[in-house]
Amino acid sequence: MRVRVLFFGRLKDITGCAEDWAELDDGAILDDLFARYGRQFPALAAFRPSLVASVNEEFAEWRVALRAGDEIAFLPPVSG
Repeated sequence: MRVRVLFFGRLKDITGCAEDWAELDDGAILDDLFARYGRQFPALAAFRPSLVASVNEEFAEWRVALRAGDEIAFLPPVSG
């Protein structure tokens, strides 16, 4: 399945993109997707404990199942 992935703030700087598309196996969960990017961009791992994620513009738990066409956003903590 294919999902759209959005990165904000520092996460965008680390990945070098604001938007990406990811191919995942059926049954993948949100945590699987983040782990995949964590392997590709090890600096992302430091953000995992404080990161917020949304699926289709709704805040989501890390164990939520993803579906083809979903839009996932990874949002770092706000500072300032």
